[in-house]
Amino acid sequence: MEHNPLLSFEDGLEVTYSDLKKHEDGRVFITIYFEKPNQKGYFDSAQINFPGSDFEQVKGFTEEDLKTFRQYIDRSGHTALEFSKEEAYA
Repeated sequence: MEHNPLLSFEDGLEVTYSDLKKHEDGRVFITIYFEKPNQKGYFDSAQINFPGSDFEQVKGFTEEDLKTFRQYIDRSGHTALEFSKEEAYA
């Protein structure tokens, strides 16, 4: 499973997305990953399936962080999904 770059921020936050995946009913989706180095020498992380999901495997991020990440998804999730579709069907 490849992680494709989507967004990078000066504070170290990296947002990546997966290759195209399919639900059992045939609907397509991607997983969007958020990762940022923390002061303990590890990474805070979270992921969400797009479209239509809640955050999963959240480690180190606050609810406020997740609200901000949801805004990033609202603005960029469809673009990442289209990129994955183009790559899958190329």
